[in-house]
Amino acid sequence: MSASVVYLYRDILRQYLPSLSKPQSLVLAAFCLGMALAQRCNLRPIAEQLHILGTANTVERRLQRFLSGGKLCLSTLQRQLAHWVVSRCVQGRAVLLVDETCLGNHLRVMVVCLAYRGRALPLAWECYLPDQYPAGGQVALVLGLLERIAPALQGVPEVVVEADRGIGCSPRLLEGIARRGWYYLMRVPSSVRLLLEEGREVCFGEQVRRGECWQASGCYAFKKGGWLRCRALGCWRVDAGEAWLLVTNHPQVEAWHYAQRMWQELAFRDLKSGGWQWQRSRVWHPAHAQRLWLVMAVAYALMLWLGEWAQQERQWLRGVQRGAQCRWSLLQLGLRVFGYWMRVGAGWRLLLCCMGSCFV
Repeated sequence: MSASVVYLYRDILRQYLPSLSKPQSLVLAAFCLGMALAQRCNLRPIAEQLHILGTANTVERRLQRFLSGGKLCLSTLQRQLAHWVVSRCVQGRAVLLVDETCLGNHLRVMVVCLAYRGRALPLAWECYLPDQYPAGGQVALVLGLLERIAPALQGVPEVVVEADRGIGCSPRLLEGIARRGWYYLMRVPSSVRLLLEEGREVCFGEQVRRGECWQASGCYAFKKGGWLRCRALGCWRVDAGEAWLLVTNHPQVEAWHYAQRMWQELAFRDLKSGGWQWQRSRVWHPAHAQRLWLVMAVAYALMLWLGEWAQQERQWLRGVQRGAQCRWSLLQLGLRVFGYWMRVGAGWRLLLCCMGSCFV
């Protein structure tokens, strides 16, 4: 890797993450590019890709200091990252995906992502030990993450928040989303009680049969948590093991819109076995993992944008793709294009040429 590529990306990061100091932006730029070349988040393989900064031992210690340093304000950086990603990716509706992922029995991470081209870009996250859930519980944690990125979404005409059953069945969470002027589309357990408009109380799971769709407007849900006025949507595909049971405050959204939440599962796979190999990480301290997730999120966005740009500017696929049909995901395409042009010594040209598409 040439120094010109690292310094070019450092200048880009300083533009969009202005709270970083010059040394911090240089380490973050090298960290992201080394991760893309190594295709893993372990420090040693990354350090071995960054010989321009020193020996592998020296670079590894610099990366360790970046992860353990206390001068990074992660909440500010997440807000700045959200502004960057939203300005680059959102045109019209923004769909936020909320879910929790884990690193074995060592660490858990609550993540808010932006749905984007079949994947999900991390905007805000919180890392914690499995037996030390953040104060205030899950609802306060999720609302806090949404609050953190809310300034980036000002001016977006429509924001929809989606989550699975483990998160989306709290009336307090849904009321908090609605108070912000956003919409929610949440999957709920089959045991949820509904109070229909005509006054009849029913079990949600008993209203939907295999191969059918069902909906009820103007109903109330969550008897035990306190009735919440909403729309109820049910859909059970013939080839599915169970139904999607959804509640929403959006007047027009349909059950099939919930399919976008699966993009977050694909993104988690990219961050793990499909890209950065996070499942093999030994960074288990929550504060250190917070900073590692910053590196993974920035590198992930860069590679997705490079993959998208390469699809449009097909001359950059030379040496990477055989035939007219692309067989890779956006991440894998971005990684292959980046790796090839780095090997032939034109990585700086790749970043410079795609700046007009990716970084404005």
